[in-house]
Amino acid sequence: MKNGSTGHQNRQRGPFHGLGITSVLALTIAGATSTPSNAYTAAGDRNFPAQLILPQIGPTDSLWIPISTQPMEAAARKEPTRQTDFTGTYSKLITEQLGIQLGYGLTQLDRLLASPVTGAQNFDALLRYEAILDPDHEFLLSVQVGHEFGGTGDPGVGSDKHGATTPGITFGKGLGDLPIGYWRPLAITGFAGFEIGEGVRTNLVQDGISIQYSMPYLVSKVANVDMPAFLRGMTPMTEVFFTTPVSHITRTQITSQGANTTLVVAPGVSCSRGSGWELGIEAMIPTTRATGSGIGVIAQLVVGLDYLAPDSILGRPLFPSAESP
Repeated sequence: MKNGSTGHQNRQRGPFHGLGITSVLALTIAGATSTPSNAYTAAGDRNFPAQLILPQIGPTDSLWIPISTQPMEAAARKEPTRQTDFTGTYSKLITEQLGIQLGYGLTQLDRLLASPVTGAQNFDALLRYEAILDPDHEFLLSVQVGHEFGGTGDPGVGSDKHGATTPGITFGKGLGDLPIGYWRPLAITGFAGFEIGEGVRTNLVQDGISIQYSMPYLVSKVANVDMPAFLRGMTPMTEVFFTTPVSHITRTQITSQGANTTLVVAPGVSCSRGSGWELGIEAMIPTTRATGSGIGVIAQLVVGLDYLAPDSILGRPLFPSAESP
């Protein structure tokens, strides 16, 4: 599974990882300067942790290393019984609001009565623009356009020979500006996109949402709750991701192209101690046969280059604003 960091990009062509760029965003939207966070994206007092199966919600200087494994249904001999994905995703700020993201990785398919098959995933790139940043209301919204470069991966592991372009919108909203007491650490993020397939590749509607409860926000902004030190850096979260084909083709054609409706629910936790790194792990619970035949797992390490190397080209925008130090 690749992530947007990642997704079932090969098997079911959803964008669990950052998609790509083949066109420039033609946008005239006013945005404010992004604020570096401990490991990922911030809006005022709210640090949004990196997501594992949904696309990230804002541009940044970071490196993601996710690995996931998902049981699959074996319809016949030599069919896959488990899919394991290892992906590297690099995100680089061009300006404070505009960033590029590149992703590539490997997929291994375990099979009944046969040796595993390992091959490359298609190369992905993404251009993301932070259009709105409202620190007072802990809100940010980004627009993005991504491209999967067809034929750059191994068809033996499901990499499509046809590419796809996906425009989309991501957002994050913390509830810390509301008078709701111990509910203030809650945050909601979301994604909506439309994957436009090339050639015979099926078009897909993609949607997702996550609900998060930030322990760092609780102890620093709400109440200094007495809890073990290791819990103070944790953010329990649940992500939900959904894709459905919308092309005017028959059910048989959809099945043959691997574009059935998918829905995965992923509860888990992210941990960051404000040291430039972040660890996350989630169970992946499939709710349709096309998503998987059993509960999978995804784990992810995020390295915040803006934190670890703020004065180098790795941790600063290529074209910083005049106000930047």
